[in-house]
This record gives sequence, structure tokens and C-alpha cells, in this order.
Amino acid sequence: MADIEEMLDQARQMPYGEARSVLLEQALKAAGHDPELAFEVRLELTEAYQYGAEPAKSFATFSRSVAEYDADPGRWSDWQTYSLLWQFKWIVSDMRRFPEIPLQRAYDALAEMERRYVEAGYGLHAVHTQRTYVAEHIGDGAAADEWFHLWQTTPRDDMSDCEGCDPSGKVWHLSWMGRDEEAIELAAPVVAGQLTCHVQPQGILSNLLLPYVRTGRLDEAAAAHLRAYRLVQGDANYVDDFGDHMEFCALTGNETRGLEILQRELPLLERSPTPSDRMHFAGCAALLLRRLEDLGHGGLTVRRNGTDVPVGRLREELEADARALAARFDARNGTGEQSRRLEVRLAAEPLVEHLPLTPHARRVVIPSAPVAAPPATATTAELLDLAEEAWQRSDHDAAFAAWERYDEVGGEPDGRRADGLGFAAAVQGDVEQARELWSHAADLHALAGDEGRRQATLGRLGMVTPDGLPLVEESHRWLSVNGDERQRGASMSRLAQMYAAAGRVDEAVALLDGSKDGAHLSLLANLLVHDDPERAVETARAARQALRADGDVLVLAKTALLHGQLIQRHGGNLDELLGAFGEVLAVAPRSQAELRAVAHASRGEVLVAVDREIEATDDLIEAVAMFTALGQADRAALARVDLAAAYLAGERPMDAAIAAEEALAVLDPDDLTNTTALMWTRANALRLMGDTSAALADFTALVPMYASPIQSARAAESAANILDELDRDQEAAQTFAAAAAHYAASGSTDDQARVTRRHAMSLHWAGQSDAAAEVLAGARTLTRDPFQLAVLSYDEARVLDALGRKDEALQRNREAVDLFTELGEEQAAASAKELLTWLEE
Repeated sequence: MADIEEMLDQARQMPYGEARSVLLEQALKAAGHDPELAFEVRLELTEAYQYGAEPAKSFATFSRSVAEYDADPGRWSDWQTYSLLWQFKWIVSDMRRFPEIPLQRAYDALAEMERRYVEAGYGLHAVHTQRTYVAEHIGDGAAADEWFHLWQTTPRDDMSDCEGCDPSGKVWHLSWMGRDEEAIELAAPVVAGQLTCHVQPQGILSNLLLPYVRTGRLDEAAAAHLRAYRLVQGDANYVDDFGDHMEFCALTGNETRGLEILQRELPLLERSPTPSDRMHFAGCAALLLRRLEDLGHGGLTVRRNGTDVPVGRLREELEADARALAARFDARNGTGEQSRRLEVRLAAEPLVEHLPLTPHARRVVIPSAPVAAPPATATTAELLDLAEEAWQRSDHDAAFAAWERYDEVGGEPDGRRADGLGFAAAVQGDVEQARELWSHAADLHALAGDEGRRQATLGRLGMVTPDGLPLVEESHRWLSVNGDERQRGASMSRLAQMYAAAGRVDEAVALLDGSKDGAHLSLLANLLVHDDPERAVETARAARQALRADGDVLVLAKTALLHGQLIQRHGGNLDELLGAFGEVLAVAPRSQAELRAVAHASRGEVLVAVDREIEATDDLIEAVAMFTALGQADRAALARVDLAAAYLAGERPMDAAIAAEEALAVLDPDDLTNTTALMWTRANALRLMGDTSAALADFTALVPMYASPIQSARAAESAANILDELDRDQEAAQTFAAAAAHYAASGSTDDQARVTRRHAMSLHWAGQSDAAAEVLAGARTLTRDPFQLAVLSYDEARVLDALGRKDEALQRNREAVDLFTELGEEQAAASAKELLTWLEE
């Protein structure tokens, strides 16, 4: 019997799930000789099945408990009677979730439940609750409303669901009846955290997802989804709730997020607690997959049972599964309610175009560059001039607009127009076409007797011709003597680029040396990046100044970005660094989304590095949103590394955890620098959110991942602190010891002394005070810091007192009082004096 009681106690310490249920099954088998003990174990086992996602098994254990109870009702304690009556609610509720159980059996069970409750002196509040659920299930709205009214007006009693769960069912009914505002108002205390339990607030938040959206409370909807899903993810008890979250994503423009949930939770579909849960999950998942197909993502696949299944095929499979289950329920119920609900769900359209779940999840539309139409009165010659001037200042769209206008008004296909066509081909990456067009343009310029334009075109032709450097050199020799200022400048740039491409960087630098032209200086700065970064910084600075006067905003923006990146890499003035990235954002056109995204990300990274994370948040949000819009998932993930840290610093742990998880899903696991940074951020965010188990897992995983002993030490210490808070003292002692070893390896003896003291106190709390005293004595040799010594003395006094070594305890306690007093630590000194008084007495 003692062994069975021990098994019961052990089971009660375990989380609900297979391991707990198996242990209780073993206890029940062992208790077969003792009816009273077996009855108690069976009650525990029924509960374990219910909360362990195996409610089908609870029918047998519950039926056996009822039979044994009825055989001798006076034999059982009040608590056993109460527990059995409470379990009636679970069984009656589950009966409607299994289509193989006749509906009449559910009604009979309800009648039996009502009889027993009345006989035991309880009210019918819980009975009315269950009758409401059955009426909703079969689609009898009038009966459901009638039972709901009785549920609302009957006083609560000890058989009522807890004050956190009871409103959840009411919220579902009200939203089913289209009374969203009432549902939201009724849920407020649970949402606010005033009424919680094992399954709340996650249950009621899931029920509120669509009411929030339908009433325009979009921020509340996003927060409810993020908070609730985090609490239930990966738990087979919540297969039904996973459906709610996928449906929410499908109807709010968050199909990608919904797909992530589907992929993560799909393995649990086969472990659905009930057919009703499976039907709901499958139907909501099918809706989500249909939305993905509608958006043109039918080519995506989902991993199922080790196979990548196309979205369309998986949708068909899940639709068929859900429809078959709905038909079984309707056949059992004699109504079409479940099929009707399913078809409405499958055909549902979005309630909003897009509901951003986090600030960085907002959608960015990359605008086209605004193009000013050339003047309607411009002549063909003026149009060619406008096109060439626009091209010179990097305004390609304006140049193309002028050339197109030239064609529309009947401009001749002369050499200048052929040059423009060559530019268009080059921009589109069609090098062969550009070569043909520029060759033709050179011939046309020769026919027109315009040698300057011919030589400029030959220089461009050389840049797209294999072994074209001699052609560019020959062009430059002629233009440097005979060309106009613009032709000479452009020729110098072409030749410098060709020298650099040929590996003759010194010649390129020498060619550009001494030029005051902004474009030349920008090119020179790029050439100097690797060999002379200090000069590259100075040159980029000068280039920015010259380009401001030239009016070439695109080259100015690119040069400012280069300047900032050089300062960031090689050191320099922080204000100048931030100013460089700021200038990019001030002058770069909105259509230059990639350039702007890099500037936002770079400025955010700098601000995070100098502990100005909160200032960095807006930049990093913008960077993530823009990189995402550009389809650059890898760069968006890197920006999220800093964004997660910024969110955490700004006391936004939920956003921090989400940003970190999004980045971890994309980054290469071998990128340990960023992976560990993200895991560290996520662990601290989870701890702030109260998810200590997940935080502990992250901190523990980080210890061996770090290359630096100091980082491993901090991760181990963080894990030990959580274990200490959870009163898992033996594990805490071991983990503090590991942290101390890592601090020792890093050479940080003061930190080693501090966590060694924590190691000792965990041993003390674990009942190993002798070992604790030895460890504390060792810690004393590691530090000369007065405060550390004071705390050590105080803790030693407590441990020595527990060991009955009163004189030594008094000595250490007096040392602590004196040291705290000398240091001006008044509160610590007062605590030490209180301990001293107690010891002396």
C-alpha cells in the first residue's frame, strides 16, 4: 500500500500526459486487492486521461467508478463522492464529441447527472451548462438559448466550472449566436488575468479571436492569438484550439503564419483527443490551405508523415476527412448542423485584408519611382537632351520616359536614340543586345560626323565586350583631349571600372586621384575599401559633399551607405556614422527599397550595439518589413536578430520572442553567433512572460553552444536561477556548480565566488548542509570583494547554525554585520542584525 501511495504522489508531481497515465495504470493494477485504494487511483486515472489528451479511455474508468460507488454509496468519503460527481461533467461533455456514441446516451447521462446532483444537494448550474452545449452541437438555437438563459440565471455552486472556465463556454455561445459585443464584455475579467486556471486564459482567448476581429478590435485579436497560441502550442489537448488559430490566420491575411502552425501541429492531428477535435482542425486547416491556393501559393508543400504533400492535395485530404466526420456526427444527431458549419467555414472569405500580428509584420508596398512626364512642347532634340541628363544623374525612369516620348513624336532612329536603347538593354541585363545596339549607335554617330559621341559609345561598347579594355583606353585617350567635360568625366569612370575589373586597381586609383567630381570620388572610395580603409572613409566623406552639389541623389545615397558601413567596420565618430545612414534615408527615393532597408538595418544594428536598443526599434521594424516585401528572407532574419534584442530592451517580451523564433526558423543553424544571440534573447523574453520551462530549456541548451566560457557561465547561471526559483534545489546546485566552472575558465573569479555561494545555498536547501559549508569555505578563497565577503559570511552563518555550530555561526554573522555596515548597505546590515539577534537568543 505504501508503494501505491508513493506512486500516486509521484504521478501527481508529473505533468499530464502518457507518462503520468502509465504510472497510474500501474498503480491501479497494483491496488487491485484494495477496493478503496483502487477507487482513489481510478479517479486519478480518469482525470489523467481527461487532461492527458486520452478522454476515450476515461469512459471505462469512470463507468467502473460509478458501478463501485453505487454498490455501496456509504463507503466513500465526501471528497470521493464530490470527485465522482465532478467527473460526470467530463463524461457527458465527451459523449457529444464521439459520433459512435448514440445521442440518446448523452441525454440519458445528462438525466442521470441531474438526478445525482439534486440528490447530493447541488444545484443545476453545471447541468444547464452541459445541456446548452448539446443543443449548440445539434444546431438547435432556440433550445440552446433557453438552456443558456437557465445557465446564466441559476446560482453557481461547487459543481460549477471554475470562474475562469465558465465564461469561456458562455463566450462561445454568445459568439455562435452573433452576440460578439456581449461575449467580449463577459470575457473581460478572464482576459485581464483576474480569473485563471489550468486551461485559462488560453481557452477563452481562442474563443474571442473572431469576435475581436468582427468588432474591429484588431489589436486585441492579434494579442489574443499570440498569447493563447504560445500557451497551447505542441499540446495534444488543444488540437481543437489549433483549428481556431489557423482559421483566424486564414481570415486575417496571416496565411503564412497559419501555415507555420499547420506544419508544426499537423503530427498531433493523428493524436486528436476526440473525432470532434479532429474535424475542427481538419476543416480549419483546409480553409487555410484554400486561402494559400487563392493567393497563388499552391506550389508550396507541407510535410506529413515524412512526405512533402502539395498544398492542394493536402487540402483535398483534409476536406474529405472533415466532411466524413461531419456526416457521421449529423447521422448520429439527425441534423445537418455539423456539415452546415463546415461548409460555411470552408467557403469563408477574409474578414480583413491583413492584420499585422507584430509591428514588424506589417506589409510594405514597394512604390514605383514617380516619373515626371517630359514637357509636351519639348522638341525631339530637347527630349534627347532631357534623356541624357536624366541618365547622367541616375534617374533612369525619367530618361526612359523622355526616350519613349521621343519615339511617340516621330523622332529619328539616330545614334543618340540607339545609345538609349543600348542603355535599356544593359539595365535589363541583356549584354549581347546592348553590344549590338551600341555598335550600331557608333556607326550612326560616325555617319553624322559626331566623333565625340562615337568615342563615348565605343567606350560603353568596350565595357560589354570581352577583352574590351583596349577599346575603352582608346576611347578615353581621345575624349580626355577632345571631349567636353561630361564626356571626359564619364570616360574616366569607365576606364577606372575596367582597370579594377582587370585586377589593375592601382591604375584605377591613380586615374581617379585628384578628381573633385562626386561620382569619381565615390568610385575611388569603393576601390580603396580593402587596401586603404582609412583613406576610403575620407574619400567617401568628400564624395558625399561633392555629390550634394551635383544633385545625383542615387549615387549620393549609395555613397552615404558605403561611408556609414566603413565607419561601422573600422571605427569612427558615432554621430557621423548615424548621420551617414540618416542621409541615405533622407535622399534615397522610396522606390529604392533595398537601399533604404539596408540603411534602416545598419542604423538599427549600430544603435543596439551602443545600448540604445529602444531607439533602434523603429529602424529595425522598417528593415524587417522591407526585406520581407523584397522577398529577402535571409536579410529579414538577420535584422530580426537585433530587433528581438531591441524589443526585449523595450520591455516587449512577446514581440521579442516572436521575432527571435521567426529568425531562428530561417537562419542557418551553423550560424552560431546569431543563433545563440537569438536563443539568449528568446530565453530572457520567455522568462519575463512566465514561461519558465521554455526559458530553462533555452538557457540549458545554450551552455554547450557558446565558444566563450563567460557566455556559457551566464547561460548556466540563468538556468540555475530558474531551477532555484522552482525549488529544484539539487538540480540548481549542480547547475550553479557548472556555472562556477565556466566562470573559472573565463578568469572571472569574483563571478565564480558569487555562483559558488549560490551552489552552496542550493545544497543547503536540498538538505546537504555539510557539503554546503565546505563549498562556502572554498568560495571565501576566491574573492576579496567586501560585499561578496559580507554575503558569504551571512550565508555561512545560516548554514553553520543549521549544523548546530553556533559559535562559528555567530562569528560569521558578526562579520557580516560589520562589513555591511562599513559598506553602507543599510538594508543588508539590518537583515544580518536580525539574524544575529535570533542566534544570540
